[in-house]
This record gives sequence, structure tokens and C-alpha cells, in this order.
Amino acid sequence: MGSAAEPRSFLLIGSQRGDSVTAKLRALGIPYKIKLLESNPENWETILQILDSGNVKAIIARLSSLAFEHISSAAYQAVAPNILERIGKLPHIAFTHEDTLSGDFDADRLGAYLGIRGEINDEMQQLFLGQYMPPSAEVRETVGRMLSEHAINLIPYSTNAELSVLASNFIDDAEKNLLFRVYVPSGRLYAAEAEKLLSLFHDWLQRGGRSGVRRDGYKTAAGQVFEFLGGESLQKGDLAAEFSDFSAFLELCVDDPSAAEESLGSLVSDRRARSQMVARYSREVRRLHLDLKHEREARLLSLRHEIEAEVLDLGADGPANSTALDGLVGSLVPKPRRITPESILAVDSASGYHRSVTVNLNPQFVTAIESTVLQNVQGTVNLGPEPQQLIELIRQHGGPEASELESAVHELEDEDARTVDRLTARQRLKGFLGRMGSAVEGAAVSALQTYLESKLNL
Repeated sequence: MGSAAEPRSFLLIGSQRGDSVTAKLRALGIPYKIKLLESNPENWETILQILDSGNVKAIIARLSSLAFEHISSAAYQAVAPNILERIGKLPHIAFTHEDTLSGDFDADRLGAYLGIRGEINDEMQQLFLGQYMPPSAEVRETVGRMLSEHAINLIPYSTNAELSVLASNFIDDAEKNLLFRVYVPSGRLYAAEAEKLLSLFHDWLQRGGRSGVRRDGYKTAAGQVFEFLGGESLQKGDLAAEFSDFSAFLELCVDDPSAAEESLGSLVSDRRARSQMVARYSREVRRLHLDLKHEREARLLSLRHEIEAEVLDLGADGPANSTALDGLVGSLVPKPRRITPESILAVDSASGYHRSVTVNLNPQFVTAIESTVLQNVQGTVNLGPEPQQLIELIRQHGGPEASELESAVHELEDEDARTVDRLTARQRLKGFLGRMGSAVEGAAVSALQTYLESKLNL
């Protein structure tokens, strides 16, 4: 009985008392618990018990070098994977210092520390080394793999002030129960239709009893941020199922209105109201199909005019190649197969495309056409070479995070986006590059890290 009545709280793993995170939680009246990872396996068992209690609302973790060592060591393998699994299933953010992730270490910091402290004992020195001396490459690789397996959102930080800003933003999002967030560049194919579809999805949620779900976000000249915020009745992990149910309902509204009405039986009791709702959604879906068709046709025409001019500049025979050219461009501009939030928002997904036409043009020119069309479709035309390279790397190695990481690139490049959102985007992209390891040439990663450092000075 007592456990059921206990308020849900934040769990701070590795955080220290008195820091800015606990200060903010206290100011907002949010309950929290603190558990250290620089401790023995028995203490880790108590962390697991808290995670299994059902009373954890969100998690903020700070992983030191010593925590990395523990996670990878045999002595903790009976409990470490279980803790990571639980964290990955709850709203969370995990921080680690950039040096811990990269393996870099400034020995002068140890000397300065020893000089300030004077004569210290072995225990104090071990504590310092555990906090600041980076783990070995083998440990970093092992922990990185374990974090990835359990979908742990690891964010590197360089200063405590930076960490405070990122943690504070996470607390705000967790308190609002952020369910979904995506940045859509204004030049992306179907960007306007994505906004209409998400508005329809929000209306459907409210009519289905999810009245606590709210739409939020903001718009800039370069793009738009879409956010869905929910009450206790809907959690982040539930949204994928809601998207699926919504998409199936839209298809029924067009293909089988009677079945669509029946599917609303438990949500809308009045038969007349169900009929009116299905009729309205059927009109909206048909209109959306038409808008998508027109948007694609307009984009194809614009691209064809642009490319025809380039063909003529190269001295190629335009009329003789016009049919093949149309086929090439058409194969690169995707058709919306189903009207779902995922298919429209992820029009530039990493799944790529398959070109099924042959064009009798210079191969280098064909490659240039493909690049022009894909950048136009994806809304990346105005991005420089570094962000374009970063997006390509994300599509190759981003895995389940690819869509969110691409959003981060666009948001970082948008100078009118909120500063804290750009900072979060930058640090998340740093974390992605830090996890690349030997998968990508070191020089390429170093150049992209330099690009990220140059984007924001906070």
C-alpha cells in the first residue's frame, strides 16, 4: 500500500548532492533520490530495486570513468545489464565527460589537483583518477556497445555549466511529459503536409480519450519543431502504437467506412457521431492525398527545369534524353505509399532508394543529378559540406537513432532555433561521433568534431 501511494520521483544516478540538478528539482518541488555508481555491486542491487519499484518518473545519470570500469567489469555483470535495460525503458538522459568518451586526458589537471590538495592519501588519489582518468579503449568500446544495446541516450559534456543547462532542459521536458519531438526543415518534400497530418493525429488522440495530449513547438524561417506533450495516461513508448492505430484508422476511413465506424465503438458511443467523424476524416485523407500528389508534381517540374538547363549547358541533347531524364528524376522523388506520420516525416529516411532507370548521359552528370534531387527532397540544399557529411554518416551508422540525429543536424544549423535546443543537438551529435570508434576514419571524425565545436559557443 505504501509503495503504491509513493509519488513518482526522479532518480539521480551518479549525481552529487548540492549540484544545480538537485537545486532545480527542489525549487520545483519534485521528489528525487540519489544513488552512486562509484560503489559496490550490493549498492547497485538497491538501484535495481528502485528502478523496479514503478515509482521512477525519469532518470538523470552521470557516468564517470570509474562507472565505465564497473559497468564493463565481471564483478558487476550480474546487475549492470539489468540496470541499463531498465534505464533504457524510462525517460532518461545520461551524461559523461567528453574526455571519458574520447579517451583524452590532460595530465596537468592531475598535477594541479595534487598541488592544490598538498599531501593526499592513496584513497583520495584513486577517487580523483576514477572520476577523471579516461577508461581504456577496450572499456569504452564495451560500455558503448552495452549502452547502445539498451538504447541509452548518452550525452557528453565539457563543463559543469553545460551539463546544468542540458539537465535543466531534460527536467523541463520530463515534467511536460514530452512524447515526441522532430525538426522538419522547411524545404523538405511534404513538410507542409506533415503539419496537416500531425494536426489530424492530435485531433484523433483527443477524440479517443487522450485529452491530456497537447501539441507544441515553434517555427523559424528554416524549419519547424513539432512536439507532442502528454499527461500520465500516455507515455513516450506508447506513441508508436498510437501512430500505427491512427494510420490504420485513416486507411479504413477511405477503404471501408463501415469498418472505420465499428473501430470507434469503444471510443465514440453515439452512432451518428461516429458516422460524422469517419466522413470528416475520409474527406481530410482524400484532400491530403491530393495535396501530396500536387506537391510531388510541383517538385518534379521545378527539378526538371533546373536540370534541363544544366544538361544544355553541358551540350547534351536535351529532347533526346528528356524521357529518360524524367524517369531518373521521378525515381528519386518518393511517392507517399501510405499516409502515416512516419512515412511523411521520414521522407529522407536512411533506407535510401533504388534507381530503376538507365540514362544515356555522362555518369558524373548523372551522379550530380542524383545529388541535386536528393538534397532538394531532403531539405538539405542549404547545408554546408560538413553537415551533409554528418547526415550521410548518420544514415550509415545511426541505427534506431538516425531520424532523431538528422533532426539534430538541422536544428543545430538553424540559427533561429532555441539556444538550449541547439546545444542539446550539438552534444548529442558529439556523442554519436564519439561512439563511432574504428567504424569511421579518425581524420573524418576529427574534422566533424571541429565543425561541431565551431557551431556554438555556450
